[in-house]
Amino acid sequence: MERKLLYAFRGWIAFVAFMDLGTAVRCYIERRSFLGDHSETQFIEGDYTISRILGIYCILKAVALVHCTLYIHYKPVVSMGGCSLAITMVLYMTEALYFRSTTLNFYVIFPCILNSMTLVGLLYIPRRLRLWEQRGDNDDENSQLLKQMGGYKKRSRAHKNKTP
Repeated sequence: MERKLLYAFRGWIAFVAFMDLGTAVRCYIERRSFLGDHSETQFIEGDYTISRILGIYCILKAVALVHCTLYIHYKPVVSMGGCSLAITMVLYMTEALYFRSTTLNFYVIFPCILNSMTLVGLLYIPRRLRLWEQRGDNDDENSQLLKQMGGYKKRSRAHKNKTP
């Protein structure tokens, strides 16, 4: 049952990443972003910098979430995914409430709800499933890599001694 929950949650994170890719595509197709002051005096004709920046940010967030989906058993990767979700919510809320460059419309509220649900899941599900405690050995990755390199050096010395 726990594995089914994990697979379902991984699918949810992948769905959120797919939504961000859709936002990025929309930013490049429509060119004018839903963020930013939309008065004509603010824009130079043909300058869609805000839209492109939001599009690239959405692509970066989607890549972070895909990595979070694939490597959910690593705590730093989950932290990276959670930080990208929190920063996105801060971006949308500050643009709508503080800077007033957009209104509280569907394009602001829906991603915030989606990101907050995902963030709560990232905080709760890996701990509930004890993903970070299931490692067989207590060594970190660096120690494992050093051990592997040590074994590699020993084998290469033994190989050198055998050659005439």
